[in-house]
Amino acid sequence: MRGEQSRQKIVAALTGFIREGVVSPTADQVAERAQVGLRSVFRHFQDMERLYREIALEVDALTQPYLQRRLKATDWDERVLEMARIRCELFERLMPFQVATQVHRHESPFLRDAQRQAARLQRELLAHLLPRTLGKDAAWLDGLDLLMGINAWLSLRLDQALAPPQAQRAMLAAVKAMLAVKRF
Repeated sequence: MRGEQSRQKIVAALTGFIREGVVSPTADQVAERAQVGLRSVFRHFQDMERLYREIALEVDALTQPYLQRRLKATDWDERVLEMARIRCELFERLMPFQVATQVHRHESPFLRDAQRQAARLQRELLAHLLPRTLGKDAAWLDGLDLLMGINAWLSLRLDQALAPPQAQRAMLAAVKAMLAVKRF
């Protein structure tokens, strides 16, 4: 039981660092924050893949309420815009985890696979909102998916240094422009 408590403290400490923007805390920092011995950190997480899986559970718990939201709009284009707004809110909460993932994905098959699965799910959810004829236009769908993806959000927030409301306005403007091309 004490071992499980230590494991939970270690995961909470690492998750806390990531939320604060520290994407690669040292084992010493994690042990200190978790108030466990350094050997405990290494004993509970003998390899980083196991640790990444534990953090992924935290991210999944954060993501689930957004995936379960029902869209209220009835027109397909308004539903896409509503989904874009929801994604902006979700991406803001996921941003520190996404940055940490990008830093470590080169060393982790688990993180690479998780990123591919998330991208595939986002595209499927988006394609599901579109009329069949639009879903067949692969290049247009690729562009819309790109504009509504977390990497676009990170670019707006981190590279362009936009505040969340400005970043959301920019993303929605880009999505509206893409939708205008396909409205019939």
